[in-house]
Amino acid sequence: MMRRDWYCEEVLSGKLAINKVWEDAHVLAFHAPRPAAQIHVVVIPKKHVSSLLDPMALDGALLTSMIRAIQEVARELGLDRTGFYVRANAAAPGVTPHMHWHVMGPGIP
Repeated sequence: MMRRDWYCEEVLSGKLAINKVWEDAHVLAFHAPRPAAQIHVVVIPKKHVSSLLDPMALDGALLTSMIRAIQEVARELGLDRTGFYVRANAAAPGVTPHMHWHVMGPGIP
């Protein structure tokens, strides 16, 4: 069963108030509303990309922005000193149908 795409529906529409960490023309990085780690930031494209398997996921400008967001988040939150890991959705069953990456830390569990 596929969960609804709350990233597009609620975050990008402004219905869900978020604590933004970083943003550019292509992506938005914000603190996860239901964190699974001490520090948990979600990086999402501003346009709908269904998953890492979507052909749009290969867009060079988007990928550069996703990586830049991770770098900026890591530096701003001190994760470049404490360690962190990045988790990406890959169209798994039950996963929100929107490409998103999680920056989580500190440290690698």
